[in-house]
Amino acid sequence: MCDTMVSTPETSADGAMILAKNSDREPNEAQNITFVPAADHPAGSRVRCTYIEVPQVQRTFAVLLSRPFWMYGAEMGVNEHGVAIGNEAVFTKEKYHKKNDALLGMDILRLALERSRTAMEAIDWVIRLLNEHGQGGVHTMGGIKYYHNSLLIADPREAYIFETAGVHWACRRVDGIASISNCLTIGEEYAASSDDPPGEDKLPKDNKRHRVNFTETYSDTVYTHFARGRIRMSCSAALLARKKGAVTSAEIMSILRNHNAPEPYRPGSRPMERICLHAGGLISSQTAGSMVAVLKKGRMPLVYFTGTAAPCTGIYKPHVLASGQKRYASRNAVPSSPFGGADLYGTATGRFDRDTLWWTGELIHRRVLMNYPRLMPFVRAARDEIESAMVTAVEKKWRTGAAADIAALCARRAQEMTSLNEEIADVIQHEYRLMSGAGGVPWWFAKQWNRINAKAGIML
Repeated sequence: MCDTMVSTPETSADGAMILAKNSDREPNEAQNITFVPAADHPAGSRVRCTYIEVPQVQRTFAVLLSRPFWMYGAEMGVNEHGVAIGNEAVFTKEKYHKKNDALLGMDILRLALERSRTAMEAIDWVIRLLNEHGQGGVHTMGGIKYYHNSLLIADPREAYIFETAGVHWACRRVDGIASISNCLTIGEEYAASSDDPPGEDKLPKDNKRHRVNFTETYSDTVYTHFARGRIRMSCSAALLARKKGAVTSAEIMSILRNHNAPEPYRPGSRPMERICLHAGGLISSQTAGSMVAVLKKGRMPLVYFTGTAAPCTGIYKPHVLASGQKRYASRNAVPSSPFGGADLYGTATGRFDRDTLWWTGELIHRRVLMNYPRLMPFVRAARDEIESAMVTAVEKKWRTGAAADIAALCARRAQEMTSLNEEIADVIQHEYRLMSGAGGVPWWFAKQWNRINAKAGIML
């Protein structure tokens, strides 16, 4: 399950497009922050995606991705031209393609980012890839989960919601603010659809009224109900609306950390209704990565990734992309990604690895879950003021500074935030060991997490 939101330049504080997402996956399904450089490719070459190969284009653009470790594709990302995309699982009446001989929705997201200069070009590529290769296959690590996909696609000027149901799709232009989740949202007002009469231009223009209500026609109401996407979407939309006209990256970070419940939050209670989602109960999905992308014409795309799971216990780290970027400036050596490019904070997998940022974050997250009221104040005390100062300093430089200076500042600040992750992990370990077991969570919640931890080989 996931939640994606956008504030367009008209509703943001300084005229930026801000696209953000919490990516929800299985609890041990680590995500890596992957940089893929701009590249030229020989004529006739092909690219290997998660399950299939597809024709490669002559030139691909530099991208930053938050990528589940076992797949080619990504849950969310940004390219050098300031195109940003986040995807959602949606459940529809159309038959799911269950063979692993098609593109995952996440593959489509990455391919579109690598090939597009604008949001409109990205939409064109999504349509082409759907028509030529289809969407399908197993979408989860070691699981049997199938779904269709919706995407929120933005560039510095405009944003679109693109929803699918098998081979069918509809696209709506965003005015102001918008949120999407694990549910279809497009009714009769949209800019273009695969179901439009023959001869009509299939690329979106302005929203208009159509004869087909996309949600009523294609939504599977049972699966959609249990995914609780409409509850989370209503919460994120309401929180965005309160700041309409003054939305900032910092405000959206706070929304992504929201539990849609009074603080101190008590894990284990109706988990699927939380924007910052923690596994527990019949559905074991949880937030596995978080991103905030800030896009403005004439400026380098600025993107914050936690590089860890739950944003409530994580720290956002700043990154920028330059046009035609071939390598990523980092203060540490970065390993090559198995799907191309480099994993900036280590290559995490489904097994615990203390040398990766994602699993370092889990040492914090999983301990805090066992006694959130007692341990979460230590996270906030160590993080909040420093992270806020980082965002202020980075965005001040980003608005007026030279590209090289901005990149150097982001690299330095990202390293500082990564070091802070390590410091908080040590503090939480000390405080956790002073406790006498889990406190403030149901017995079944602690037992469920014991099984999840044992599977990953992580000892708390």
